[in-house]
Amino acid sequence: MNEHELATALLDASPDGLLLVDGDGVIVVANPSAAAIFGRSADELVGSPVEQLVPAERRDVHVNHRARYMRRPDSRAMGSGLRLFAEHADGTLFPVEISLSPMESDGEQFTIATVRDVTEREEALSDVALLKDRERIARDLHDMVIQRLFATGMSLQAVAGQAEPPIVADRVQATIDELDDTIRELRDTIFRLGQNEERSLSAQLIEIVHGRTQHLGFTPALDVVGSLSDVPDHVAEQLLATVTEGLSNVSRHAAATAAMVRVERTDEELRLSITDNGLGMSTSPKRRGGLTNMMWRAAELGGTCTIGAADPAGTQLSWHVPV
Repeated sequence: MNEHELATALLDASPDGLLLVDGDGVIVVANPSAAAIFGRSADELVGSPVEQLVPAERRDVHVNHRARYMRRPDSRAMGSGLRLFAEHADGTLFPVEISLSPMESDGEQFTIATVRDVTEREEALSDVALLKDRERIARDLHDMVIQRLFATGMSLQAVAGQAEPPIVADRVQATIDELDDTIRELRDTIFRLGQNEERSLSAQLIEIVHGRTQHLGFTPALDVVGSLSDVPDHVAEQLLATVTEGLSNVSRHAAATAAMVRVERTDEELRLSITDNGLGMSTSPKRRGGLTNMMWRAAELGGTCTIGAADPAGTQLSWHVPV
């Protein structure tokens, strides 16, 4: 392999975009990575002014920067300490890192520009910053707000039995109940803050449970035991559908004032139970509609679905599938 072939192979193999720019700012060489980064073919890049790759509003300024660099060329990062953007062929802007190196050939001055698309890295850094901010907010809510509400509720509980007349005692108890509800909602919020943007299965369960509040007249409790992060998608889909159907049945038929949704992941099984304190059900429930759907979902996954009386009152749905 001669020197020319070796240079060509190095250009083609580079994961970074490489541009060779002459003293007039015209691109004379562009490697395949540069073409991919800018959404243009190498032939389109060669012979065109390098300014076409700069955001339109910065092109005049870039001409001056390029001229100043050509007067005192050196190897350095372009725009050190600044966020730089380039323009794709479709007009969109994306963040880049650019390094410049001078090169002389046959008495003519050239510049080698190494271009790296850092979109994914910046998005990852942004995600990390967002997660850290969420963690801080969640920690402050738990360590400060919830603890203060809990202490206030305990203080009211201590005097609730001594309040006179009865209407005052009722009002104090109602306030205690509201504080308990607020604490529960804050804990749910903290849990949601810990989820990523891909909407984990736990986050989707919370969304469904809270979404039924308007229809039920209360917010069901949710208890998740074990990690749901590796539940297969096809099982998760059926679980979410069953929770939705089960809570719909509670709102339509139970006349309940409270309900509990419990999801437990074991090594071999995913278990769901929905328990309410409503009217209960007949000794021979009709196997049609929502109940049939839930049973079929379990059966298709090799599991079971049963419904019966809860203790001391109400109804309990039990849905178990292997994982």
